[in-house]
Amino acid sequence: MTIFLGCGFAAKYREGGGNFSVPLQWMFGLQRLKLDAIWLELLPATNDVAANQGRIKNFQRQLQAHGLAGRYCLLYQKPASDTHDLDGVRCIGIPKRELLERLRGPNVLLNLAYSIHPPLLLKFQRRVLCDLDPSEIFYWMTKMEMGQSCHHEFWTIGLNVHGNDCQLPKSSLPWKTFYPLVDTQWFGVQPRPRTPKFTTVGQWYWGGAVEVAGEFPDLSKKLAFEPYLNLPRRVPDAQFELAMNITAADPERGRLQRLRWKIVDPHRVARTPSAYPASHHRRYRRQTLSSCEEWIQFCARCGGGGVRCERSAARLAAAIQASARLCRGSFRFS
Repeated sequence: MTIFLGCGFAAKYREGGGNFSVPLQWMFGLQRLKLDAIWLELLPATNDVAANQGRIKNFQRQLQAHGLAGRYCLLYQKPASDTHDLDGVRCIGIPKRELLERLRGPNVLLNLAYSIHPPLLLKFQRRVLCDLDPSEIFYWMTKMEMGQSCHHEFWTIGLNVHGNDCQLPKSSLPWKTFYPLVDTQWFGVQPRPRTPKFTTVGQWYWGGAVEVAGEFPDLSKKLAFEPYLNLPRRVPDAQFELAMNITAADPERGRLQRLRWKIVDPHRVARTPSAYPASHHRRYRRQTLSSCEEWIQFCARCGGGGVRCERSAARLAAAIQASARLCRGSFRFS
């Protein structure tokens, strides 16, 4: 049986090592289970031919570096379209002939974040939608067609989807929950850094829209970090660092720097999948602020429950432990 891992967000964002690391860890897990897994990546073309070729080469290079050279099929779609059809794509990696042969045999598609759309989607024997960012897909599936009629199973890392305190709109879909996949061998234990450092890597702004308790709250890190922006002044012995996409001309950059936050470029410190865990080991190991802001932000917006993301829960637990160790050491928060 072929296990297809459907993805549409890794190849097109070549600077995002953390983004790429998500499906990569799924492939690591499938391989350790000794399953016949194929990474099926959709790459829509843009008007920039050179950039398109750069994304293709980068994707091939990354999979080669991680031992997956014969384990992928990159579907290069030109022109780009929300409709995905094999007749409109070029297969890079395993040839289209082999892909069709695998589709004729027993197979399962793990469709990450609804990356693969019909009519290609309907060619898979068993189709499982895997929601990796709880709230957005879950919410919009209650409002419009987003593939829910084309899948056999629905899985989400939002562990509280069936909770009485979840204030997102109720869904009629039979959602099942699972923990986010993390390769603990890839994220190996590293020595404690010499200087206490609180850091996070991500996006400062958020352009999504999710209804929570009848409102559409701002779920950006910019808003969530506001209660903590004075921490560098209160805890001068620690370093506070944000790896965020904040341009040099953005007034936010100057405001944060005046508050003694160090701003670094995430495309530099976590550009590749290999750099991403390394950056977490060396630079982003202490994630107190990231954990607290995600957890407080989401739970507060969803009435204390919400769609709990286990990633945030785990990071919050690690943050509490780190805070306790640091408070017993050189400084305190109060």
